[in-house]
Amino acid sequence: MMYKQLSAIVLGILVSGIVHGQNQELARRGLPFLRTEDQKVLGLQADQFFKAIEPLSKEAGKHAVNVFSNGRMVSRGTVTKEGILTKWSELVSKGDRIWVVGHDGSKHEAFVKAVYLEYDLALLDYGSGLPAVDLGAETDLNLGEFLLAVGPAKDAHGFGVVSVLPRSLRESDKAFLGVRMDFNPVSGGGVRLESVERGSAAARAGLRPGDVVTQVNGIKVNGLHEMGNNLQTLRPGDQVGIQFLRDGKAFQVDVVLGARPELKQYSPQRMKQMKRMGGAINEVAEGFPEVLQSDMQVDAIDAGSPVFDLDGRFVGIIVARASRIKTYIVPADKIIQQLEKEPDMTASMQKQAQLIEQRRSGLSAAEAQEIRRLREMIQRAERRILEIESRP
Repeated sequence: MMYKQLSAIVLGILVSGIVHGQNQELARRGLPFLRTEDQKVLGLQADQFFKAIEPLSKEAGKHAVNVFSNGRMVSRGTVTKEGILTKWSELVSKGDRIWVVGHDGSKHEAFVKAVYLEYDLALLDYGSGLPAVDLGAETDLNLGEFLLAVGPAKDAHGFGVVSVLPRSLRESDKAFLGVRMDFNPVSGGGVRLESVERGSAAARAGLRPGDVVTQVNGIKVNGLHEMGNNLQTLRPGDQVGIQFLRDGKAFQVDVVLGARPELKQYSPQRMKQMKRMGGAINEVAEGFPEVLQSDMQVDAIDAGSPVFDLDGRFVGIIVARASRIKTYIVPADKIIQQLEKEPDMTASMQKQAQLIEQRRSGLSAAEAQEIRRLREMIQRAERRILEIESRP
């Protein structure tokens, strides 16, 4: 069976996820669940799908490792010719006794030889012996294309679609139109503007509340998410042509986009707490210069996993779980660019930084471990508080 012929089964998997979410919402409201027989059908489709892609997962998993530090697993890793790439922030605070376990069960001692802070990546020297992924494989990804995240086992641990094409997550790189869009669909397509922020790019161009945006840069807009995705690919200073309807008449304006202002609705800690409502997220989960976004549901510990399309071509590396439906992936071409740069830290600098931090804190290894455990307990308590406070 060709992988691209699995669409019907894949659709069933996605619907199954939706059904699960719907049932959670129905349970919250005290309403009856969807029919058990429907859930069984979708569950069977899921089993069929993962069985069908098992050969692909097993082959792709040869390029993945589990990364351990001081006796416990802290992340995944991707094998390259230069070494193993993994998530730096998950590794740095866990200790300096590092080893990796490959697809064949082999165990390799490792050490950090370089750090690339833009993408929070660490490059590990593990010796040799594991098959390296082809970083230069050509992939032309489209929205909605299926992606697979793997570890060294034969089963995939992440599956989803491309939900947003590569764009910057740095606030200074984000373009800002200055409108609030209405969630309600518009007959005939388009997005109605609920409000226009005073002094924003939209206001300067003459857009008003009630206008219905129909095209952005000549691309038809059929809904809120589509318009948002189009704008996310743009940067401050870019000029964008917007076609819109006002009182049934068609207009067009050219808007020079501004920079996104700092969000003030929630403190960073509050935002982090809200995201954790869907499970643990990575401590470093935002601010990357250019990432691909997928809706695949993975765990924070899966950061560092290699990602492939259904033809087995390498797409990139998971750099963060940012929420229940937001997984960020560093594209393969950006990984190549990072490895060609001078690293932000070399092995000796990294060890020096650890020693400096340890001296500053004045903590023993046992005390540092106890603090980590206490922080985890606090995070669980904060999550429970939010769950209680969020009840209708």
